[in-house]
Amino acid sequence: MVPQSDNHNVYFVPGLHRGLRVLEILGNAETPMTLSEIARAMELSRSSAYRLVYTLRHMEFIKEAEQVKTFTLGARVLNLGFAYLNQQPMTAIARTHLATLRDLTGVSTHLSVLEGQDVLYLISHQARSNYVSNMATGTRTQAYASAIGWCLLGALDEDALAEFAMHQEYVRFTDHTPMTAAALLKAVTQTRERGFVVSKGFRDPGGSSVAVPVRDNTGSIVACVNLSGPDSGFDFDRIESFYIPETKAAALRISRELGYLGD
Repeated sequence: MVPQSDNHNVYFVPGLHRGLRVLEILGNAETPMTLSEIARAMELSRSSAYRLVYTLRHMEFIKEAEQVKTFTLGARVLNLGFAYLNQQPMTAIARTHLATLRDLTGVSTHLSVLEGQDVLYLISHQARSNYVSNMATGTRTQAYASAIGWCLLGALDEDALAEFAMHQEYVRFTDHTPMTAAALLKAVTQTRERGFVVSKGFRDPGGSSVAVPVRDNTGSIVACVNLSGPDSGFDFDRIESFYIPETKAAALRISRELGYLGD
């Protein structure tokens, strides 16, 4: 959350805030929404919601969905999202290294960062086979519930991590999902100490991954490199001898280009 200015009431633009909230609400909705549903979610009158929807639709930030009188996000939102991703300097550095790792291992490779409560996938190089990952560029997943999230949460100090863990709404995805703050703290601590994490069905049954942190010139964890895909895409006899070392090597090469001098 950005700190609030002493002149917040002077600088804050309520209309812009409401328009952006419409985009957030539609983005979080599992299905397209009607005007009445948008109005209820915004706690606005139908006429006020209509003006927001009309403006955003005119600018192509939202569009009519297949079902009559329902709305969903438009392509212009996607363009902004990809513009944001492409402007992150790590992406330019990491692309070639991730492509090389993908070609070497035959498994999909990704670069992820911690964005609020979520893991955000900045880059995804899909495997050149049938063993592709279901994680694409722009995908978000709950950080507490995935091994990649535990890797990224290693960047937080003890107080920040405890605060994060205390404010999660824990939902069980698999038997490996931490369901308490203490369980999450343990998972993050173990991942931080090892310097990598191997997941076999931790987030999604039948899917596996190897995740290694990326560090910047201060030594701080700023991203995560990971291999992921269906179990059928891995040779599990080679996890220790091949997949972990190669993922570590790719993460270190990216870290070096960010100014990291450690091992």
